[in-house]
Amino acid sequence: MIDKILLAVDGSENAKRAIDIAAELASKLNADLFIVHVLMHGRPPEEFVHMAEVEHLVKEAHSIVSPGQVYAPGSYPELLGGDPTDARTARIISVLGEQITASAKARCAKQGVKNIKTSVRTGDYAEEIVIAARESKVDMIVIGSRGLGVLKSTVLGSVSQKVLHHAHCSVLTVR
Repeated sequence: MIDKILLAVDGSENAKRAIDIAAELASKLNADLFIVHVLMHGRPPEEFVHMAEVEHLVKEAHSIVSPGQVYAPGSYPELLGGDPTDARTARIISVLGEQITASAKARCAKQGVKNIKTSVRTGDYAEEIVIAARESKVDMIVIGSRGLGVLKSTVLGSVSQKVLHHAHCSVLTVR
């Protein structure tokens, strides 16, 4: 029986598909849904840009972090390209994480999921997802596959592969 589902989200297109599948499962099974996002501290700027694929999220984060400053469309690589230990950059990353989970929660609620909790964590992506799943005693993890390609995923491994190998429960990888 699947009573608790963990949904890992990162703002990517595959994560959006994973949101819809997790919401459908949770709604039909009347399961609790736990949405997790792991912050991107210490990642290269191009990774931030990939993860924040929709510029409106960055614009909203900019308005929260820098109220009163004019946002220039298309400038998000510069916004996210700062030193991740810089307080402003760290705050933008945190706000993006909060927006990603809030958006996922709203999307799931629209699809009829009743009990939804969210968590924004910091650390190694796969490790934090597995820890969150264990702490929450979930029966299933739903995660999007980022599609790194054969060479890159062979050398680096992927988050979804690591989660699959280390999780204590079933893992559904969405492409």
